[in-house]
Amino acid sequence: MTMQIVPFLILFWGLAPDMDCSQLQTEKEVSIWKHCKQKVDHGYNTLNCSHQNLTFIPRITDKIDTLVFSFNHLTNISQETFVNISYPFLIYALYIDNNSIRNISSNALDVFSNLHLLYLSYNQIYYDNLKHLLGSLSEKKYLSHIEMTAIRTVILNEDLFSLMRENHIKTLMASNYSTDILDMKIFKNFNRLEVLDITYNHISEVILSKNKYLRSLFIGRNNLRTLPDFRINGNTSNCFFPQLELLSVKDNDIQEINSEHLKCLIHLRHLNLNGNIITLLPNNFLSALLNIESVEIMIPGTRSLIVEPFAFNSSSLLSLTLQYRFSALYVFQSLNQTFKLLPKLVKIKIDGISISRLSNKEIVGLFSPLHTLRQLQCFNCLISWDPKIILNLMKHLSRIDLRSNMISKLSSETFKDKKNLRYLNLRFNQLGHIDSTALPISLLNKLHHLDISKNPFVCDCNLEWFIAWLQSTHKHGTILRYPKEYICHLPKEKTRKRLSDVSFTYRECHPWNTWTWVAIIASPCVIVICIIIIVVYRNRWNIKHYIYLMRKRRNYQVIEGNDFVYDAFVGYESEDSAWVRRRLLPVLEEEIGLKLCIHERDFQPGVFINDNIVTNMDKSRKVILVLTNAFARSGWCMFELKIAHSKQIEDETELVVILLEKIDGRNMNHSLKCLFDSTTYIEWTEDLVSQDLFWEQLKTVLVKK
Repeated sequence: MTMQIVPFLILFWGLAPDMDCSQLQTEKEVSIWKHCKQKVDHGYNTLNCSHQNLTFIPRITDKIDTLVFSFNHLTNISQETFVNISYPFLIYALYIDNNSIRNISSNALDVFSNLHLLYLSYNQIYYDNLKHLLGSLSEKKYLSHIEMTAIRTVILNEDLFSLMRENHIKTLMASNYSTDILDMKIFKNFNRLEVLDITYNHISEVILSKNKYLRSLFIGRNNLRTLPDFRINGNTSNCFFPQLELLSVKDNDIQEINSEHLKCLIHLRHLNLNGNIITLLPNNFLSALLNIESVEIMIPGTRSLIVEPFAFNSSSLLSLTLQYRFSALYVFQSLNQTFKLLPKLVKIKIDGISISRLSNKEIVGLFSPLHTLRQLQCFNCLISWDPKIILNLMKHLSRIDLRSNMISKLSSETFKDKKNLRYLNLRFNQLGHIDSTALPISLLNKLHHLDISKNPFVCDCNLEWFIAWLQSTHKHGTILRYPKEYICHLPKEKTRKRLSDVSFTYRECHPWNTWTWVAIIASPCVIVICIIIIVVYRNRWNIKHYIYLMRKRRNYQVIEGNDFVYDAFVGYESEDSAWVRRRLLPVLEEEIGLKLCIHERDFQPGVFINDNIVTNMDKSRKVILVLTNAFARSGWCMFELKIAHSKQIEDETELVVILLEKIDGRNMNHSLKCLFDSTTYIEWTEDLVSQDLFWEQLKTVLVKK
């Protein structure tokens, strides 16, 4: 027996190490998997396993569109790296940036047949590896976006992209390299390139090369001293980038703008010149850009800048950003002409240009041409007066940003007629009090964003209305930085207290006068009277019915005996008049000779309606009620129903009920329920055969004595 067990023990001991290793590996994968987060983002099923110090890709059995594997340690990548992904052919975007990758085989990404976006940035890929990988990637028919920023082991040159063949790559991000002179011929194999980002490359000179597809060029944060000449051989009709729509040359060392260099860019829509050391904006430098929509010019430091009178001459410009730390008197050569030739401008951002020394006439001259504006920002413009002088010139503003000024007072004229205003920013001003007429509640409640933080608020009764509004407003995200940065400056006992913590008693801010006491005394009487009126109104039909019964007991207009004027009284709602006149009367009056009483024909003019109803019902041998939802909702019809019901009980007057349509549950009241419980009704139908039966039943009931 012992000899039989020995082989099994030996086999178990032999397998035990493998079982332990397998178990440890499974536990490791499970532990790692807990740190991967899966979510649906913009319609894509994304799995994020970044920042987990992973050295391999764990098993992924779910169908995902995007795999984010950034900031891990995939030092060497081959096809085997991705074997744990069950559906690699479904992946749309792959993030393997910041992984310290050194070796990557040229066929490593072949399994991703549907790949559109690839992020390789901030790795240390060997030059030849990257060169052959790029050659292989050019065969992917869906790949349109590559980011290869800051791969320090390579340099940007023509050889790096030499193995690439015809491809569909539209976006290339190649930033953070060191290239003094960049010849854009190195990108010639990107035959469909539309977006090129070559920022942070220390470029001091760029040699342009023709690309008929390029739409966006980002060449900022380099060392360019002149604006590139986009003309081929100085010919304005022949351009290196004829389809260019966006040009960003921000944060270079450009001192002069030669408008001739831009003249061929007839499709240019966005121009960013921020962060350069431009000293002069010449006349008409935008006029040749027939489709330009936005221009940004932010001059750093305290360098001199002159804006010639017609520098902003553009029939298409929609948005202008201008930042410069100096007085408008020295920046603009002509205050009256600066913005005069911008008929379509809807958005302007002025940052740091002081207008405090301008007279009212000069302010009007500068801003009056901007009557089409929708968005105004005047940041740190040193405005110390009521900004109504500017705002009243612009009737259609939806966004006003006057941060970091010295505004201490607002009036009822400041935001007058600003029906479209949705964004208001007055942060970092000198507002102590805000009058309720300056910012009426109707305006405040329309705002999507409001920021009046970091003002020296005086928390007394004059600000009580605004404090109360802040405390009662619960729209999430409407009041920015509230309550943290809304602090009392005065009075002394409330200094450094948040507005959200300030409270006032009613007597503190609203002392009672004689009329207040009168109102307090009179209000209970008014309430009692209102309650009586409401009770009487809600029971008016019951009261009318009661009056009828009282009159009947006193023999009020009762016709004795069988001297009836009408064979039947017809009670119906006016909405159903057409059915009564076109269907009911022809059959009952013309065919069988009955005489019916209907209100629109037989009621006596000048007599109260309730008297007409009672008198004519007393003159009728029978009562016909035509029931519909409109009948159930009508007060007068309910009165007719109550009178008919009383006559049925007391005088044994026969009641004939026609159900013209089903009565909704919401219209079924107590009187109708009692009627249905106690009276058999005849139901109208649109079916022709059933209509014959309906008329036979109705004639039988009405003809019998």
